[in-house]
Amino acid sequence: MSFSESEWAAIQAAAARAAMAPGAWVGDSAARAAELPEPAVPGARVSAGSAGSRMQGLMGLRSELMECRRVLRNIGGNLNDIARVANTDGALESTVGQVAQMVARAVERIDGTVADVDQQVGEAMSQVRRSGGRR
Repeated sequence: MSFSESEWAAIQAAAARAAMAPGAWVGDSAARAAELPEPAVPGARVSAGSAGSRMQGLMGLRSELMECRRVLRNIGGNLNDIARVANTDGALESTVGQVAQMVARAVERIDGTVADVDQQVGEAMSQVRRSGGRR
């Protein structure tokens, strides 16, 4: 998913006002929008089933991102423990490689989830464009 320069500028400005990273702001906004009732768009042909299906997909992605955040917090704690030992005696623990692998797996998982979010946002934007609605 890509944004035009003006869309990205608007996202950055809104994220700054909310004291959030732009990507986090987009994710938060998408999750909040998914919780709202489907907007009435003249000429739109959105069935309750497709709206519910989209909501289900977004909620699943939100859960996945929350789980990724939990995992990254745990990894951060492991890194802090390693740094504390390294700062105390100058030696790195043997677990550094394991933590690096955990980070790589978490990044892959997040990349996949973000790609899924991008796909769903793209589909929703296409649907709005087809219906002639503006948000």
